[in-house]
Amino acid sequence: MNIKLVLNILGSLCILIAASMLPSLILAYFYDGAALTYFKPITAFAISMLFSLIVGVTLKLGTKYNKDTTSVSAADGFAITTFGWIVAAFLGALPYYFICRGSGDFGIIPAYFESMSGFTTTGSSVFGTAVSDGGYGLIESLPKSLLFWRSLTHWLGGMGIVVLALAILPALKAGGYQLFAAEVPGPTAERLQPRIKQTAAVLWYVYCVLTITEIVCLYVGEMPLFDSICHTFGTMATGGFSTKDASIGYYAQTGNPSALYFEIIIDIFMFLAGCNFLLHYHALKGRINEYWHNSEFRFYFFIVLIASVIFALLTYFGGTYNSVGESYRQSIFQTLSIITTTGFATTDTNIWPMAARLLLIIIMFFGGCAGSTGGGLKQVRIMVMWKCGVREIKRLLIPRMSNLVRIGKDITLNERATMLIIGLVCLWFTIFALMCLGLTLLLGDVDLPTTVSAVAACLNNIGPGLNKVGSTANFHWVSASGKALLTLCMLLGRLEIYSVLVILLPTAWRK
Repeated sequence: MNIKLVLNILGSLCILIAASMLPSLILAYFYDGAALTYFKPITAFAISMLFSLIVGVTLKLGTKYNKDTTSVSAADGFAITTFGWIVAAFLGALPYYFICRGSGDFGIIPAYFESMSGFTTTGSSVFGTAVSDGGYGLIESLPKSLLFWRSLTHWLGGMGIVVLALAILPALKAGGYQLFAAEVPGPTAERLQPRIKQTAAVLWYVYCVLTITEIVCLYVGEMPLFDSICHTFGTMATGGFSTKDASIGYYAQTGNPSALYFEIIIDIFMFLAGCNFLLHYHALKGRINEYWHNSEFRFYFFIVLIASVIFALLTYFGGTYNSVGESYRQSIFQTLSIITTTGFATTDTNIWPMAARLLLIIIMFFGGCAGSTGGGLKQVRIMVMWKCGVREIKRLLIPRMSNLVRIGKDITLNERATMLIIGLVCLWFTIFALMCLGLTLLLGDVDLPTTVSAVAACLNNIGPGLNKVGSTANFHWVSASGKALLTLCMLLGRLEIYSVLVILLPTAWRK
C-alpha cells in the first residue's frame, strides 16, 4: 500500500468536505442568527470548515508525490475509500457537535452517528424527540443550516464522495478505476466512457439532472423551496432525512391539498433512484428501451409490484386502513421507501399486521439495483442467488450441467463471479447475525423486533426499523456503545463489507 498516496488523496477529500459546508455557512448567516444553540450555527460551520481545510491542506503538503508515476493499486483503492468515508463522517459530525452539544448528553458519538447516517444515506436519526422528553431535539427545531447539511450529506454520499472527487479533481493517472470500483455499489462497476474520470462525471451529470427535475416537480406542487431541495436530496440519494418530524406524512397530517401529489412525485423518483444509473444515462441518450431490456430492472419492477400488492392486501384485510385505495397508497410508498432503502415515511408501520412487518424486514435486504444509490444486497445478487439455487436443484437430475449462471440474454457469470456473490451474501448475513447478538448484549432488555430491525436498517442503509426504532421513532435512546455498533453497520453496508474488511488483511499494508 502506498500510504503517502492514500493520505494525499484523503487530504483532497477533506478539502472537498470543507467546500461542501459553504452553502450551510451562507444559510446560517441569513437565517440562523437568532438560533438558540450551544454555538451559533455560523460559528459552528466556520470552525468546522476551517478545521477540515487545515487537515486537508496539511495532508496535501505533507505527502507530496510524483503524479507522473502515481498508480493506485487495489489495496490503495480500498484504503482510500474506507478511510475516506470514516474521515468524511468525522468532519461532517463537527457541525452537529458544536450546535447540539448542549442538548442533554449529546456528544461526539451521537454526532458521528448522525453524520455517518447522512453520508451512507442510511437516514437513521438521533433527532425527533424534544429535549424535555430526554431526546436531542425535534427535527423542526434544528437550525435551517443544519437541516440543509443533513440533507446535503445524503446527496454527496448517494453517488459517492470518492466518485465525486474523481469527477472534479485532477485525474489520477493509472488506477482511478480501483477507486471507482471500491465505492460504486453492486457487483460490477461498468465504464460509460474510456476514462474513468469521464464515467464519474457522466454519473454525476445524470444525478444532477434527476435532482433538479424533482426539485422543480415538488416546487410546482407548492412545497416550499427549502423543503423541496432537502426532500429531493433524501430521495435521489435514497437517504430519507426529512425537514419534518413526521417525514413525508407531515403534509397529509396537516391537510395539505398537495399531499398526494408530493407522495406520487417522491414515489416516482424513489423508484428511479433505485434503478441502475447507467440505464438513466442511456434513456437520456434516447435509448429508453434499455430499461425493459435489462433483466435486473424487470426483476426489480416485479418485486416492487408484488410486494406492494401483498402489503395492500395485508393492511386492508387486517383492518389497518378503511379503504383499498388508502391501503395501496400507503403500501406502494412504504414498499418503495424500504426496498430502495430511502426510509421516508407516510404512516406508522408499527400498526401494520405482524405478517406485513415481517415482510418489511425481509425486503430490507433486497435493496436497489446495482449502480443505483440504494443500499441492501442489490437486486442482481438476489437474482443470482435464486438462479444458483435452481441450478443446484437441476443438477440433482443433470450432474454435468454447466457452471455458468446467465442473467438475461447478454450477461453470463463464471463460477468465480458467482462464488464472489455467494460469499458476499453469506458474509452479509453472518455479520447481520453477529451485530444482532452484539446489539442485544449492549442494549439489554430490549425487544427482539427492535434489535433485529435496527441492525437490518443500518446494515442495509434504510433508516427506520420497527417498534422503538420505527418510522415514527428515532435512535436517540440507544446507548453510546449501541450507536457505535450501528455506525459500523452503516459503513459496512454502504461499502458492501469487502471494501472495509480487506484493509484488515496484513497483505493490504505491504508495499
